[in-house]
Amino acid sequence: MKIGKPINAGDAVSKSARILFANPHIILPQLILFILTLINDALSGSIFSPLSVVISIISVVLSIVVAGAYPSIVKAAIAGEKFSLSEALGKAYRRFWSLLAAGTLVALIVGLGFIALIVPGIIFAAWYAYTVPAIMLEEKGALEGMAASKAFGRDKKGDTFLIFIAIFVGAIVLLVLQSVFFLVSPLVGRLVYALLDLPFGAWISVTFAYTYITYGPSPTLPAAETTGLGSGAPAPPQPQAQINAPAVSIGGFCRFCGSPIPADSKFCPSCGKQV
Repeated sequence: MKIGKPINAGDAVSKSARILFANPHIILPQLILFILTLINDALSGSIFSPLSVVISIISVVLSIVVAGAYPSIVKAAIAGEKFSLSEALGKAYRRFWSLLAAGTLVALIVGLGFIALIVPGIIFAAWYAYTVPAIMLEEKGALEGMAASKAFGRDKKGDTFLIFIAIFVGAIVLLVLQSVFFLVSPLVGRLVYALLDLPFGAWISVTFAYTYITYGPSPTLPAAETTGLGSGAPAPPQPQAQINAPAVSIGGFCRFCGSPIPADSKFCPSCGKQV
């Protein structure tokens, strides 16, 4: 059974970028993670120092919350509504354990898939790419969110893979730019990479959220079932007697079978009884 509509990878990639350009403050959650990284680099001398471990744990928690905030943000942006970053982050924080469990399971499954000749890993990644939007937008648990993502992405692996390729190309471009500026100065190269990585990370989250919202499950009525007035309400059913009425003058209905009787008729044309 197919869930949702076929994905247009080009539309998903370009429209997500437009959302980001139109709402640049969407990048702010990524800035939180960037600041933590700078603090960790400035204050800790070793990755095994207690301070570095604490900051790393905080970074992991915040990265999960930040990822969970984007589906709500994107949904509001698509609808043209105002959104609060604090509310989106708060909503994601309340579903932290579901996001953590799902992220751990997906990473394990995809990792094992890549170990098993790579191709299974790509397929699993395509299946579970929409787990976070499913959890946040449909308020599902970890396993339910994974199941919803798999149901949506199962027949859309090719288009999801195209989105992966777009992300991969973007990552290569970032690395090339970092290398170029690194030749000028290691500090400049790292700074340029960090500044470009902020919108890039936000764009990835926006892309998968936009794709699930736009092409995912949505309860709509076929046009034939609407009144045609733009209300979207189903057309009221017509009485059965009116639908089946003959295009001749009738004198009433048979008291035995209920069929319409032509005017001046003494017998019912359906059951033959005298009326």
